Amino acid sequence: MTFGMRIRLGFLAGFLTLLGAVSGMLAFWPGQPLNAQSQPPDLSKAGPNVVKNGDFETGEITPTGWQSIDGLCVHWATDSDPKRGKVIRFDTDVTQAQAYEWWAKLAKGAKPGDAPKKLPTIEPKYDTIAGLDGAWFWSDYFPIEKGQAYWLTIDVKGPAILVWLVGYNEKGSEAFGADANAFQEYLKTKTLQKPLDRKRNFDPFINTYSFRGRMDAGGANEWRTYSRKGKLFRPTGSATPNVKWGRILIYPYWPPGEYFVDNVRLLPVPDPDARPDDEP
Repeated sequence: MTFGMRIRLGFLAGFLTLLGAVSGMLAFWPGQPLNAQSQPPDLSKAGPNVVKNGDFETGEITPTGWQSIDGLCVHWATDSDPKRGKVIRFDTDVTQAQAYEWWAKLAKGAKPGDAPKKLPTIEPKYDTIAGLDGAWFWSDYFPIEKGQAYWLTIDVKGPAILVWLVGYNEKGSEAFGADANAFQEYLKTKTLQKPLDRKRNFDPFINTYSFRGRMDAGGANEWRTYSRKGKLFRPTGSATPNVKWGRILIYPYWPPGEYFVDNVRLLPVPDPDARPDDEP
């Protein structure tokens, strides 16, 4: 079995783990287009957005407050509607081999503007980023207040994506690819010149987190705003009381193609129904 196939099989096993319920850590609630039925208890008393530059309007080469774009799978672009301004454009129709080769250079200091032109892909495209890793994009860390509930919305155009609120007890690295298990293995194999052993249920993301709550978004070929059906995120519930820091992970994957994201908002909101044993 080739190393690439091991990556693919390991990723798929890990991806199933990522989608499954992890007791005390993981919450899954499908998102839906924002409407009157999906509002939180009292949005009028919401605090300011805790995600820096959630509209992606500020930055130079890459948006401030977020990991670096790579210029191959993740792009900082002006939307086709100039009134919307800057957005993040994902392209998951890139081969994993080309992406990893370029990401390794990025990890060593290459600039996103020097990204190569993407190579043609071949059906059924299981060897693409869409079929393997997904095109992850992380926010920087932001403080999480103990006992605070949060309301997440995001604008998406294109196929369905996953959006995660990830909680940590301590800050970790914000370096490009630092959280991507399979890519970190690739870097190690380039150094050691041999495949690494991998255990079952390989997780595509390095597990330094204490909490992660998921929302689905997207699925329409037009801009829509998505929420989590009125379900709040509670990252410091009884199972994860020591969470102090959060990050947003935007995660498009299959099918291969383009995805667009804008206006990521995570607002502190009143939580009149909070209980010590609330789910995240």
